[in-house]
Amino acid sequence: MKKNALFAPTLFAAGILLAGCGTADLAGEETDTEPAETAEEESSETNQETETVEEPDEETEGGSGDEHGETPEGELTMSDNQSYQLYVLDGYGFTAEEPNRDVIFLQENDAVFMRVETYYPNDINFDELASNTQDTVQASNPDGELAEFTGYDSSAFNNSAAYEVETAEGNVTGIAFESDNIVVRVTIFDHSTVGARDDFIQMAQTIERVQK
Repeated sequence: MKKNALFAPTLFAAGILLAGCGTADLAGEETDTEPAETAEEESSETNQETETVEEPDEETEGGSGDEHGETPEGELTMSDNQSYQLYVLDGYGFTAEEPNRDVIFLQENDAVFMRVETYYPNDINFDELASNTQDTVQASNPDGELAEFTGYDSSAFNNSAAYEVETAEGNVTGIAFESDNIVVRVTIFDHSTVGARDDFIQMAQTIERVQK
């Protein structure tokens, strides 16, 4: 009986120690788990910050592609007769008329055409060219009423002047303009049944000086 009485307190004490060890182990596991969760949260926040920083770079790359204008329509054509090039629209032909003059014509009706003359700025006075253009247009119909023509984008040029007159066939329009290292005069002969003047003006606005 004394042996059993002594043995019981011993078991009770051992149980308390075991319970204490278990509690310490659980406490240690909980302590070890918390830093891991914190590290994951910090990693997630870091990734979000990285993604936020990268977004403006993508927008910049996307917006930089439209800094320049689109390529003009038509086929890029270089004059063999003068030092310039331009884009010729489908349905139109290009040929030399005489020295320092080219002609762009409607292939379905070559009576509808635009004459192109080019000069170097140092070789001609623009005011004199504008005055001569006025006379050239008026000569198409001496009895017609000469008027200034404004149906083109004059802001595309450093200097420009344009005139038109009605004839029995249609409008005759003369435009003189100065751009980078080139002075140009175009004379457009349209027909009332065709209406190709806007096409000719579109092509004329693509004229650029080239060095041969």
